[in-house]
Amino acid sequence: MGIVGRAAVERQSASVFRDTFSRLRSHHSRRGNAMTSGGRRLRWTAALLVLAALPAAAENTDPANDGSQWAWSENAGWVNAEPSGNGGPGLQVGDISLTGFLWSENAGWISLSCQNTGSCGAKSYGVTNNGCGVLAGYAWAENAGWVSFSCANTGTCGSAAYGVTIDPVTGVFSGKAWSENLGWVSFASTGASPHQVKTSWIAQAPAGTPAALTAGKSSGNLVLQWGALPAATLYQVLRGSLGSLRTSGGNFTVATASCEPGLTATTTTYPLSSGAISEFYLVRGANCAGRGTTDEGGGAQVGSRDAEIAASGHDCP
Repeated sequence: MGIVGRAAVERQSASVFRDTFSRLRSHHSRRGNAMTSGGRRLRWTAALLVLAALPAAAENTDPANDGSQWAWSENAGWVNAEPSGNGGPGLQVGDISLTGFLWSENAGWISLSCQNTGSCGAKSYGVTNNGCGVLAGYAWAENAGWVSFSCANTGTCGSAAYGVTIDPVTGVFSGKAWSENLGWVSFASTGASPHQVKTSWIAQAPAGTPAALTAGKSSGNLVLQWGALPAATLYQVLRGSLGSLRTSGGNFTVATASCEPGLTATTTTYPLSSGAISEFYLVRGANCAGRGTTDEGGGAQVGSRDAEIAASGHDCP
């Protein structure tokens, strides 16, 4: 949905969230902030945020407690991603989405997911993570409306490219979000007023194996299909001789013959040969953090498929 077309939705969402944000504000002793010539000076006060009516959530922002919790809005000033200290309702990064709240003295509470307010039935929204730190979707500011985390939301990447990303190894945010009222919201800068937001989240290779791997025949081709795996952005298909696998007692070091990397879809095809041939196929997920697993465990599996495939010399690089 484009930004211009969101006005009616904003009015609806405002009524849904008003009571929740009022409760948040009434229980929050605001943390002021001021600028001095030497940088940011914080006036800390005792703060307790009571969220009995909301789902419990713990933030994972500023893991080193070094102040890596600040973003900057060009129209609203400082935005705090850890407004109530460790374990409070601040920014929580997960493999597929962000939850929790940001706080601005001038813009109020900024909700990163409808899960925070239990309002997904009335209006579903949220900031998503593709598993490798590329963010998209919308947050909602009680006094400023929608905040877009990617130009892909508004279809403006060709003319005004922007977005927020998280380094999948270090957890450091970069880039900018956009709001009609807040303007550009910067999540990191080394300029005159240096700031950054950092999370303890780092990308993890996909866990588990794709479900429902099936094989079919179509126009002289073998067609493989499988279910999507959470956090996987790519898939790899390993194949080899079923006969060698049987005679070796299930040793994938001997039987693995090839690995097809970089598949973005949950299907692929292979030409069928004219003669009789018996092959096995395994599918695993992969992403920026590395490849997942082919191990399924259980009594039917002998040894570690992953270790044996790695030793075969035919694994994906």
